[in-house]
Amino acid sequence: MEWFNQWLTMYPKLNFVIILILAAFIYELGFSRKLPILKKAIIYFLLFIGCFPLTIFKALGLPIIQAMLVASALLIVVRLRRPANLR
Repeated sequence: MEWFNQWLTMYPKLNFVIILILAAFIYELGFSRKLPILKKAIIYFLLFIGCFPLTIFKALGLPIIQAMLVASALLIVVRLRRPANLR
């Protein structure tokens, strides 16, 4: 995992993009519902705004991206284990 941290320190602006993509992925896997397009745009705009503090936490040394990867993996497992009629 050290190579990943070194790579992220070489490209600091990429941290925000990775956090935003992971946040959208986590939202889609665990929390999204059928919404009209305007409401969905508002949700993603608020998600965009909410990624700024996470990026600051990442810059302060907290393992935000690694935690989001774990959350994504857990939500994928939950999605795969859920019965087909509840999807």
